[in-house]
Amino acid sequence: MPLWAWAAAESGALVAPEHRLQPDDPAWRDLLSAIEQRPATGVSDFEERRWFSFKKTPIVLKGEARVSTERGLSLDYPGAEPRTVIIDERGMLVREAGRDMAPPADARASAANLALLHVLRFNLRPLAESFEIYGERNGSAWTLALVPRADALRRTLGQITVAGESAAVRRIELRRSPTQRVEILIEPPRAQGVAFSADEVRRFFR
Repeated sequence: MPLWAWAAAESGALVAPEHRLQPDDPAWRDLLSAIEQRPATGVSDFEERRWFSFKKTPIVLKGEARVSTERGLSLDYPGAEPRTVIIDERGMLVREAGRDMAPPADARASAANLALLHVLRFNLRPLAESFEIYGERNGSAWTLALVPRADALRRTLGQITVAGESAAVRRIELRRSPTQRVEILIEPPRAQGVAFSADEVRRFFR
C-alpha cells in the first residue's frame, strides 16, 4: 500500500492515549537523528487535493515544492494563473501576477503555518507547546497527528496529520471537518542539498 494511503487509513485511529508522543520519546530518536543529518534543501513535485462540503470530488492542483531549513516552504503552482505560496517564520505570502500579498491575520492560519514549519524541521518540542502530538511508526513509515490544545483553535483548525518515510515528509493533511480538508501528497525529492540560485531565492522565497 502506498505510504499516503496507509497514512490516510490510520490517521483517524491515531488520536488515542496509547499513541501520545512526547518530544523526547526514545523510540523516535533514530528518526530524529536521521532528520538532523538530511540535506538542508530539497525540491519535489506535489499534488494538492482540496475537499469541500458542496463537492463530491476534490479540486486537484499540482506543482513544485521547495524546502529550505533556513527559508521555509515554497509551493509553486504553474498553469494559466501561476502563483507561489511561501510559508516561513514571518507567516504566509502569496505571490501572484507580479505582486506579493499577505493574507489577513488569522489565528488558525498562523498556527497551521507555524506547525508545518516545525514539522518540516521535526522540532517536536515547540510543537508540543501548542499541540497534543500523537505518533506511530510502521517500519520506515511514520505518521504524526497534531491536535490544538486550545479549544477555540481546535474548533476552527481541526487536526493536522503529517506522514513521511525515513527523513522525508510525504503527506500533509489539514482536516477542518470530515467534509472539508486539504491534502498535499509530496513525491520523493528529485533534488536534495541544492544551492538555490539568487534568482530561485527571489522567485520562490522572500
